[in-house]
Amino acid sequence: MRAVNFPGDPYPIHIDATFTPIRPGLIINNPERRLPDEQREYFHKNDWEIVDAARPAHNQPPALCYSSVWLSMNVLMVDEKTVCCEASEVNQMEQFDKMGLEVLPIPFRDAYAFGGALHCATTDVFREGDFTDYFPKQ
Repeated sequence: MRAVNFPGDPYPIHIDATFTPIRPGLIINNPERRLPDEQREYFHKNDWEIVDAARPAHNQPPALCYSSVWLSMNVLMVDEKTVCCEASEVNQMEQFDKMGLEVLPIPFRDAYAFGGALHCATTDVFREGDFTDYFPKQ
């Protein structure tokens, strides 16, 4: 296990509004809270691509929400090819579409005031399949 930190995020609350794995080998990173180069090297050594997330479609959170506008990155991956994204986050949906993902728009912005977005409102699931080490090069 390795720790990562984001110098541009002095008050971290939602990791999935900063650094979100999309599928094996692909992560979106908040361009305002970039993973430092020396920490990126571990991911690159293991053939992971880290791309800047699309800009949020909104300049401020909805009423009564104290989370970052970067909840646009807080998505739910159904599988390696399918992502649930907040329906008004058109920039993020377009980026996912260009990445070849099937995007399922979910109207969820009104729930942001309860402390998060799609990923925060879900629970872990058990998936069938083999255990895979995504970081074999230590």
